[in-house]
Amino acid sequence: MQTGGQAADALRLSTPDAGAVARSLIGTLALSVLALYGVSPTAAMWTLGAGVIAGAIALQRSPGGRVPLVATASVELAIVVLLAVLSGSYDVVFVIVVALWCFAAGMQWSLGANAGLVASAASALLVIAPVTAPTLADILLSPLLVLAAGLVQAALISVRPPRRWRAQREGLTRAYRSLAADARSVAADCAADVDDAPMTWLREVFANSQVSQQPRAYHGGYRLPERLAATLVSFRSTAGGDRRDGVPQLLSAAAVLLDAIADHSHTARRDAEHALVRVDATAAAVTGAETTRAQRFSEQLREAAVLRFGQLHRPDLIGSLASAPAVVRSHLTWTSPILRHAIRLAVTTAVAAAAARYGTLGHGYWMALTVVVVLRPETAHTYTRCAGRMAGLAVGIVVASALTVFWQPGPMASVICATVFVGVAYGVIRFGYLAVVVAIGAVMVFVVGVGGFTDWAGIFDRLVGVLVGGGLAVMAHVLLPDHSLIRLRQRAGELLMTEIDYAAMVVTAFVHEVDHPAEALSTAWQRAFRARAAFEAAWGAARLDSPTLRRWLRSYRTALNAVTSACTTLENSLPTHPSSALDAEFIAAVDDYIEALRGSPPSPAVPWSLDTVELSAALRRVHDLASTLATDNGAARILVGELTTITGSLADIAIDRVEPVAPSR
Repeated sequence: MQTGGQAADALRLSTPDAGAVARSLIGTLALSVLALYGVSPTAAMWTLGAGVIAGAIALQRSPGGRVPLVATASVELAIVVLLAVLSGSYDVVFVIVVALWCFAAGMQWSLGANAGLVASAASALLVIAPVTAPTLADILLSPLLVLAAGLVQAALISVRPPRRWRAQREGLTRAYRSLAADARSVAADCAADVDDAPMTWLREVFANSQVSQQPRAYHGGYRLPERLAATLVSFRSTAGGDRRDGVPQLLSAAAVLLDAIADHSHTARRDAEHALVRVDATAAAVTGAETTRAQRFSEQLREAAVLRFGQLHRPDLIGSLASAPAVVRSHLTWTSPILRHAIRLAVTTAVAAAAARYGTLGHGYWMALTVVVVLRPETAHTYTRCAGRMAGLAVGIVVASALTVFWQPGPMASVICATVFVGVAYGVIRFGYLAVVVAIGAVMVFVVGVGGFTDWAGIFDRLVGVLVGGGLAVMAHVLLPDHSLIRLRQRAGELLMTEIDYAAMVVTAFVHEVDHPAEALSTAWQRAFRARAAFEAAWGAARLDSPTLRRWLRSYRTALNAVTSACTTLENSLPTHPSSALDAEFIAAVDDYIEALRGSPPSPAVPWSLDTVELSAALRRVHDLASTLATDNGAARILVGELTTITGSLADIAIDRVEPVAPSR
């Protein structure tokens, strides 16, 4: 998602399709060659870096809304390159620009992790600005070429999406069209059948690709259509009866929405927005015994629309950008972790840039570049990750320098070498972010080499620059740590999130066939165990003697232990064939509970939270359907009992956890 090591954590999320990577690299290579022979090596350096960043954004984002994201990031990259071109030859001005931009980049984490990562990547392009005075062509054309490199990536991903996404998109399209046809049939005839063949085929499409390599919006994407189908089947007994209950009208409106979700024309989003309004209205008008089921169906349809289009009825891109300053201003408080990260990043990068400009260390830009790579608003394992990124960069530098000991490539050869190592970075994603940092370190050696303003010798200077920059980053965390109560609140949220992920995995294994369940459950538990250790370390470091906080800690531990105990009970009672003894509608209700249990994704700016109202409503639906199962169904009774325990414990945490941990102003 970015040129610096900040890209590492983003890139490790999923392995892109090889064809999409190849197209992205070819587009980056073509624009870089154009910049090299049409403008200057420095322009080619920035164009290459921007193409890599934009390509990573396009390849790693969820299937919806990639083009606006890449286009917006390209504009930001062009602005940063313009600042670099104008200030690079004036040392004092350059240091000031680096400080101001890095402060702004740090504050962008308040808009979300993706915005923060892109801003950090842009900072990497800024700190490698050469000392030499730019030509008029550099000033005028470098930002334009950077913008063009990003827009080319947006065009490539729009015209030719990755193959894996295409196959899954086709499967989802077929499933939603089939559901739309079934909804119309059931609305007209209560005895109509619901075709399950598209659902079976959809499950096979998703099963044939690695789960860890799917975009978030496609993760387990076959389950939502299956839940919709199960709810649709449950309407069969009433849809063709008394039309005054509103069920046929709801199913007709649902069919229109499902058709819009399956559509890929430019009007699909607008049609879905209108259809969703009608679905909500008809669901609210359903009366009698079908009211609860209608509301559940409406929520599932909304979830399907959000997965397909993103949040509906949201402001457009201009409106979102206009609201960003207000969000940033809300974090201009001393206890905000975002503000403290921005100060750490600005001061440390400015010090590193000044040391590079006024010191005698060769390749001094590696100090500031390492700061950009290492510093993030992290709340757990900060120093371990800093050390890991530093080591990764050092290994990458050694690998790249080993290639240039006897062969010193020119600008064109450097472009090719950098492009090859970007491909390597995509290839090693599956091995974790440290492997990606190694590749990114080698990429940066050749990206700077494209500019031609430094010699290839000096591996020792590069390594010293990494060591000094990493040391400055660690020192910044030591001198300006996050507020102790804020850090404790964040660690508490991380622990709660990992504990819930473990619970969700256990519940999923209870009602669905899971590949290698023992391994999956063990991995989830290990994450929760590490998060608990980090939380206890944060509590010990805070040294808080408040009786209120101590009472909160006891209740927090008690609730989490209850969740763990419930999960252990479920894990010890896992059925051999989960779905054989459970009704399809009951399984769909449990899937709804799992979705409510997982909550919203975490953000550096906002502690992780859980909507207990939604979770309690999902539990009630599970209870209602459990009452219709056979009385001798022991597995269902165990599941419902432990879900009740989990929900009650999480509700206690949600009630008690905010006030005791809230920072004092």
